[in-house]
Amino acid sequence: MIMAGFVARAAEPPAPMPAPQHVEFKYYGFYCVVDYTQMFCLTNFSGQYQDPATGQIVGFYDKYNLYGITAVAGWQWRKETALGFGFSYLNDPLKAFSQIPVFVEFRSHFLRNRITPFTSVQLGYSIPFGSKSLTADYTRIVDGGITFAINIGGRFAISQKFGLNIFAGYQLIHLKNVERGFDGVASTRMSELYDNIRFGMGVNF
Repeated sequence: MIMAGFVARAAEPPAPMPAPQHVEFKYYGFYCVVDYTQMFCLTNFSGQYQDPATGQIVGFYDKYNLYGITAVAGWQWRKETALGFGFSYLNDPLKAFSQIPVFVEFRSHFLRNRITPFTSVQLGYSIPFGSKSLTADYTRIVDGGITFAINIGGRFAISQKFGLNIFAGYQLIHLKNVERGFDGVASTRMSELYDNIRFGMGVNF
């Protein structure tokens, strides 16, 4: 009787293994990130223009915010090593600083848990739209320039191939040629450097 019970139990399939306690996002292969990005300029004094009525050089103060979409696609070798190419499509309310930064990105994720911190570094060139502000004392970006950004954030895995992320960071934009003028008459053209803090949230897949 005891032997029969033992044989019956031996013939039963093994008990299922317990399910993992977290979802592990893929850490090898193609990756893509799409974020909504909001940037706030830290630069108060941006440039100068010559008043055509008096001939005086007048300091030009403007505070702009950029907002738009950032997209990156690349290849991930392991959780802490990923290289991608991306761009941002950024607008501003003044219609003077709208631009498209194109960049190379190095991205690192530090854990294989459901929630993991990450960092990203971006280096590239910012291409202006060429539009100018709809004000008497106008601004227009003639030539773009180098841009650099560093971000830190966190990613939450919904599944192995889909996650949500949020980040904060810093972005520098050095524009080679910014035209400033009054009533449609150009007064000055010079290079300008802008410091920005940036925030964003989006999806990983």
